[in-house]
Amino acid sequence: MLNLNSKSQIYVFCPAGGVTGGVELLHQLVSLLNDSGRDAYIIYIGTKAHTIPTDYSSYNIKLKEENQIIDAPYNVQVLSEAYMHKAVFSKKIQSVIWWLSVDNFYYMNEPHLTIKDAFDYSFKRGLSITKLRLFSIFKGIKYDIYKLSDIQKGALITAFQSEYAQHYLQDLGFNNLYALKDYINTDHHNDNYSLRKDIVLYNPAKGFEFTQKLIKVAPHINWTPIKSMTRHQVIELMGKAKVYIDFGLHPGKDRLPRECAMNGLCIITGMKGAAAFYEDICIPAKYKFDERTCNKMDVIHCIEDLLINYETRIKDFSMYSRRIQEEKSEFESQVKILFDC
Repeated sequence: MLNLNSKSQIYVFCPAGGVTGGVELLHQLVSLLNDSGRDAYIIYIGTKAHTIPTDYSSYNIKLKEENQIIDAPYNVQVLSEAYMHKAVFSKKIQSVIWWLSVDNFYYMNEPHLTIKDAFDYSFKRGLSITKLRLFSIFKGIKYDIYKLSDIQKGALITAFQSEYAQHYLQDLGFNNLYALKDYINTDHHNDNYSLRKDIVLYNPAKGFEFTQKLIKVAPHINWTPIKSMTRHQVIELMGKAKVYIDFGLHPGKDRLPRECAMNGLCIITGMKGAAAFYEDICIPAKYKFDERTCNKMDVIHCIEDLLINYETRIKDFSMYSRRIQEEKSEFESQVKILFDC
């Protein structure tokens, strides 16, 4: 476990200027650590302003710059997928590697990984290597190159946000695995099941290739994208709809499916990434479709059934909603055990 004392400082690396699920989780961690008596800081990285976004002003956050980090054996740096390479080059400080995502790690680090690690991941998932990596190979651009095993050696603790990540890391031979799940803010949700319309929501930024095929074969359905909206507008829209579909990658336990479930929507997903694991998205198997092999009309018939029989079918998602409501207390317990606070 971690070597902590009363002087210990905990530094959580975070992209500057972001307002996403992963970024909020990093702020939630720092806030909880400070509330629990630890001395924790956000370390913003990037060219955007190193200021706390207004969305996170309610959290108990302290800031330091990277050059203010004290490289001591009693201090800790928490590194999510964008910054894991820092564990390779660190000297005295303890490193907690936190896999908020599996897939995003490779997209963010591919130019720095060995060709073997990058190709192994790409081939296992039937993906082509990115243009960025090809550009770096053929143009001879120099990067700090490291192996995935170097990151493994540099981590004192390897934490995972999803069962998908845990299984993946176990297969790679990672040791000292520790569950550090997350939670969503359930304060502003709408689970009123009345006065809803036959609206099906989707995220055009995720899995749109398959969603587009569904839209084409069923134009009579009211398909509504979640796009270019404020948080208030998204919650208001969720309160009117009945179904949310998500055929994206699910690199970790994604927030949008959980937010939709907490706002009274029936959920349909694909089988990519974390969606394949019941522990991560605990909805009945009949609402998960492998878009590589499924019949599109089977998906349409399922959606139509949910729209017609919404008040009955919404009960199928009660377990998922209960698990989401339990996530905050579980996260708090995991943090307090790991960081001894």
